[in-house]
Amino acid sequence: MSAVFQGKLAENLGFGHILEIGAQVEAEGSWFSISLATGRFQERDNIDIGLHMIVNTQHEKIMLKQQIDGNWLEVADKEYNTDEFHQPFKINLIMDEQKFHISINGNPLMFVEYKVPIEDLNTLKITGHLAQITQIDHRKYFPRPWPLVQLAETRVHFSHDIPMAFQPGHVMVIMVKLRGDTKGRFIMHFRNVMNLKRQEVHISMRFDKKKVIRNSKLPTRNKKDNPEKMVFGSEEKDGHFPFEDFSTPFKIAVAFTETHFRMAKDGTYLFDYALRTPDVLTNISGVKIFGIDGVSVRVSSIDHFHLDDASCEGFEKLSDKKFK
Repeated sequence: MSAVFQGKLAENLGFGHILEIGAQVEAEGSWFSISLATGRFQERDNIDIGLHMIVNTQHEKIMLKQQIDGNWLEVADKEYNTDEFHQPFKINLIMDEQKFHISINGNPLMFVEYKVPIEDLNTLKITGHLAQITQIDHRKYFPRPWPLVQLAETRVHFSHDIPMAFQPGHVMVIMVKLRGDTKGRFIMHFRNVMNLKRQEVHISMRFDKKKVIRNSKLPTRNKKDNPEKMVFGSEEKDGHFPFEDFSTPFKIAVAFTETHFRMAKDGTYLFDYALRTPDVLTNISGVKIFGIDGVSVRVSSIDHFHLDDASCEGFEKLSDKKFK
């Protein structure tokens, strides 16, 4: 099954933003596409597409289009040696005041002028013959880099930075499918942008123990240890284990209040976790997701919501599979 992705960005695109996309084409795959639009693609008649990039690995071409008021505009048609897409690759889209700058594996490809106002673009869709999508990092390089340190992630199954600090009322909804060992573990964590060794929130869904573990990895309190050493604190693991079928795709909502991280799955509230570092919310970076002990993770969508209620009451409804 090909990997696909659609999501609502944490913030509409703008001057100074970067999208870094990591993926790999299937062994016999012939194409994939990346699109940026003004709304969800189920409502195609009502959206404009500011950038539609099609990579045809069979004919070794890259085509770029834009759609305005239902009409397609041909932007470019470029021959390209597409062999590198059958290995893990990175595509960077850098936004300046007037155009997208597109690069592949660090090599400039071309630029595309905006025909749709960049600040109206808020939805990303990736589809085609992709074996995996490992990275959708939305970052900022101007006027101030965010996250402060922007790494090429190689050790996680999915990386998702966002271009600004979290605020109370921010909810992230993630669609996930697990494969592999049904006794393994699914992990997600949120680091501290000031020190990426710090994990302010660490969630481990342990199928071997049928527990959802909540913890943080913070500087040691042992005066004899190196103060740079990070250690896990006491585990929180009360509550029921919300999985009956390992292989069924599920939808997670994670919500941030000023003092707590909240989580729900498939419309059901799971827990609140008190942040263990005071006033840390604005220093928490995006999510890193991976599996261990034989579990692989596929993320097919991430949507961001900004609730008026800073306590995020009712946020669990956003994780209901019926909610669109």
